[in-house]
Amino acid sequence: MKTLQIQGGNPISNEGLSLFFPAFNEEENVEYMISRAQAVLNRIVGENWEIILVDDGSTDTTASITRAMSEKDNRVKLASHEGNQGFGRAIRTGIEQSTKEWIFYTDCDGQFDLDQLEQVWARRNDAEIVSAYRRNRKDPGMRLGYSLLWTTLTLMLFLRGFKDVDSSFKLFRSSIFKSIKPLSTCGVIDFEILTLARDQGYRVIQIPVNHFNRRAGTVSFESVRSGFIAFVKIGPILEMFQQLVAFRIRSWRGIQR
Repeated sequence: MKTLQIQGGNPISNEGLSLFFPAFNEEENVEYMISRAQAVLNRIVGENWEIILVDDGSTDTTASITRAMSEKDNRVKLASHEGNQGFGRAIRTGIEQSTKEWIFYTDCDGQFDLDQLEQVWARRNDAEIVSAYRRNRKDPGMRLGYSLLWTTLTLMLFLRGFKDVDSSFKLFRSSIFKSIKPLSTCGVIDFEILTLARDQGYRVIQIPVNHFNRRAGTVSFESVRSGFIAFVKIGPILEMFQQLVAFRIRSWRGIQR
């Protein structure tokens, strides 16, 4: 790995990094998150980066805020969906639009500290995927219960799994997506990518990161969130179950697309 030296002796890699945010109605967070990402990327990779905001059919000012920031720095880019196509489709768009050697994505809600991207980036030579798991997860108790059931279900269907598979703080070597072609359009995509990578012999490591309360805004697939309570809409739950089963069937049949 080649590096450049900056003042103070801290090495900066000349490997490029694409960072993308899937976003739906995140007008209260988008400017803050992009600004934070710019600062972190400048520190760890110098100038060889891009930020992609994948607007999944937002009805607020998420897209217009991003366009304004793009006019100030053309490394900030906007990819927009016509209508809400789902979290998984937003992830696929982010991957497809990324042009650098490495791809990182996280949510646009401020529940992760982007400074910890530096810790993830430092482990990139150990694996093709560095997948963070949430330490002291700051979500309502009911959401933690849903997550436990989801992790258990993936383990039962595939007989092996990952810790905190749907944590949105992941770094990928971009070349793996020449052979890994995820199809999910919902939250199943995290598990699908990790499973396909593992099955194709790519190295996957998991490291802990901190987790925080949502900075602002609401969770689109929840109908109620208050204290311990978090009711998830039945539609997204059924969709995830259906797409997980479909992925299991594709895996049995050896179908990659």
